[in-house]
Amino acid sequence: MWVRLFGCAAAGGVATLGFAPFGWWPLTLLAMLALLVAIRGQGPGRTALLGFAFGLTHFTSGIYWVFYSTVYYGNAAPWLGVVLVCLLAAVLALFPAVLLWFGRWLLPSTSPVWPLAVGTAWTASELIRGTVLEGFPWLATGYAFADTSMHGWAPVLGVHGMSWLLWSVVACVVALLWQRRWLVHGLPVLAVVVSAWVLPAPSSWTEADGPVLDVALIQGNVAQADKWRDSEGPRIAGLYERMTDAALGADLVVWPEVAVPYTYPQIRNGYLARIGRRAADAETAVVLGTLIPNDERTQMLNSVVGIGATEGTYLKRHLVPFGEVFPLPDFMRPLLDVVDLRFANLDTGDAGQPHFPIGQTAASISICFEDVFGDEIAREARGSGLLVNVTNDAWFHNSTAAPQHLQIARMRSVETARPMLKVAQTGITAIIGPDGEIQQQVPQFQVATLRGRVQPVRGQTPYMRWDDRPLWWGSALLGLALLVWRLAAGRRAAA
Repeated sequence: MWVRLFGCAAAGGVATLGFAPFGWWPLTLLAMLALLVAIRGQGPGRTALLGFAFGLTHFTSGIYWVFYSTVYYGNAAPWLGVVLVCLLAAVLALFPAVLLWFGRWLLPSTSPVWPLAVGTAWTASELIRGTVLEGFPWLATGYAFADTSMHGWAPVLGVHGMSWLLWSVVACVVALLWQRRWLVHGLPVLAVVVSAWVLPAPSSWTEADGPVLDVALIQGNVAQADKWRDSEGPRIAGLYERMTDAALGADLVVWPEVAVPYTYPQIRNGYLARIGRRAADAETAVVLGTLIPNDERTQMLNSVVGIGATEGTYLKRHLVPFGEVFPLPDFMRPLLDVVDLRFANLDTGDAGQPHFPIGQTAASISICFEDVFGDEIAREARGSGLLVNVTNDAWFHNSTAAPQHLQIARMRSVETARPMLKVAQTGITAIIGPDGEIQQQVPQFQVATLRGRVQPVRGQTPYMRWDDRPLWWGSALLGLALLVWRLAAGRRAAA
């Protein structure tokens, strides 16, 4: 058991190497295989323990960058930053551990449908952890295979559907090694492999709509430590104004999340009005991130506004847990004061907010962490011609957070077959094509304007029509069916 336990812990860390910036997806595949070989034949308790060991190292190595935001910007002591990362990783690891335990309790690994149960259990764990406590669906398995032929499934089933296929196929391979049921387990493997090659390119689900847009994405490269210093405000505001003036004439100019260190009421009538007049004269739409007080002026809303040749206001709907909101009961709030941990609680906008008109098309907006929720992006993208995500990954220094975030954005383009403009304060700023390919990007930690051309599209992918609902319903129905079978078998045995 100790060999299995340490093997699963090692495999969890290896699995992270399939994600950006490494992209060594065969190692992720081998790590998945190692976990399923280890849990085969084990009881429910040991299955859960081995799944937890895998998840603990996987999530710790995958989201270690939370340490930077909590220690350098959240005022936490370094030891507390380590504890918080380990606690977060442990909580995330509980989801696959509990679901794998439930799957093993329902049926043994010798069952012909064990691979389906394993794939469904892991996928259900991704879906549930993407919902509980505001949701944190980072490191879904499908992301590691974004650059393989499997990505053709993304516009059909989404990234979690890819996870379901991958875990089910690997479980079929494990079952084949022991049981040799070629028709039951070999045929699904062959079907998934072949389908991945014959599925059409994601962009084939949509078609060009309207003229190509000339876009300018502005990366101001403002360090998070400098951003809110009083002395830096005028310099940062001047920088974005000058870079915008240089880009006038483009169809669309995009600034990153909360680009300048002022609230919207502070800059609306002077600074932004001045830029907006010049942009309107040049027929340039400017979309920028800012902070807007709520109606009661008790909280701020992370927002995007349009000026110049566009108009609109988007209010962030999905806040970053433990960053923009602490999903804790009120009675636990004093604990944050004891450890002197700074935190913010922002207000949220509603679903179904209008798109921003850009020439003859419309842009669907998301802010920072929101693009990790594929089902929400797919629903909000209906009726739009392109996606725009503004973010600030400066919180995480030169870690793997920014490459991982770019990989997530690429998956959203694949799922919706739409181009995405991703604009980050310190990078990575990029233009992403409807097949998820990076068409252009600028290096991190440089002041730069990325100029490019983007073709808006129309149409919907299958995933945009049904999002994650088939996975939720399928997981629930399979779990219920297996539960009924398990209880009935227990009664027969007792009789």
